[in-house]
Amino acid sequence: MDGFGGIGSRPKDGAYFPPRGSERMDTQKIVGMPAADYFARPEVSRSYLCAVLKGGGDTQKWLDDRHVLFAGNNATTLGSNFDTLVMGVCEGRSYSDIVQVPPPAVLASNGSRRGKPYEEWKARLPANVIDVNAEDAWKLGQMLSHLLDNPAAKRLVEETTETQVSVFFQCNGHACKVRPDGCTPGYWWDLKSTSATWDRLYRSVFDYGYAEQEWLYVQAAMALGMDEFRMPFCFVQTMPPFACHVFYLPQELVKEAGLRMLRVLEEVRLRRETGVYQPADAGEITELHIPKWALKQEEEFIVI
Repeated sequence: MDGFGGIGSRPKDGAYFPPRGSERMDTQKIVGMPAADYFARPEVSRSYLCAVLKGGGDTQKWLDDRHVLFAGNNATTLGSNFDTLVMGVCEGRSYSDIVQVPPPAVLASNGSRRGKPYEEWKARLPANVIDVNAEDAWKLGQMLSHLLDNPAAKRLVEETTETQVSVFFQCNGHACKVRPDGCTPGYWWDLKSTSATWDRLYRSVFDYGYAEQEWLYVQAAMALGMDEFRMPFCFVQTMPPFACHVFYLPQELVKEAGLRMLRVLEEVRLRRETGVYQPADAGEITELHIPKWALKQEEEFIVI
């Protein structure tokens, strides 16, 4: 996982971008690197590139100045906790090993998780344990149960040999980084929590750059010597019925995303080398572009 939405708590992401043609770095694979250390590394991530792809030079300048676009919310916190839970299960731990609900005695008078008794209780928790309220603990349990009830998803968990591996590599001469959720000897896979219904899930693919993610992650894997593969995405709903499906993305979509990523890599480099972040028509009145599909009055959806 290199970040839901990509730029929530990563103010240093993209702080340095070596120009193409500079000294090549060796591909690095680091197991056990803390997330904070990964995010502090200067190489650009998929989430940074997708943000710049959408927002252009304005977004790139904002991020390069070490600002953030999105600081996270309850939904992203639940998703991050679910990542931690599932990756722990991949490593052989159980739900009860990972998820803890603070006892009522340590909560504040209004039931919130704050105050000295709570902080002292939390400080005694082992590493890699998440503390949540009772409602979120129930949600996490439902999500995990439905994931493991899905044969394809359960197979991903059982075949995983490494989790949250950090990889640093050159992509077409540019320094990049990825952090796949689950790694097997032959492929990597990614875990996604979603509030979308299955007939609207394709919107998340476009909104959050999942095709771009697959393309960049496969490039990283091949830099490590792996064969090219299709990347499974394991989606679990965060609301009833907490259903789970594992999907491959259409390969034509991934190929097109790769072309976009190569283009934005060059745009990022050029802006940083020239110091020019704004397009030539930035100060003019221009016509808003509306895609053809958005102009249609009706759309047909395929329900899975």
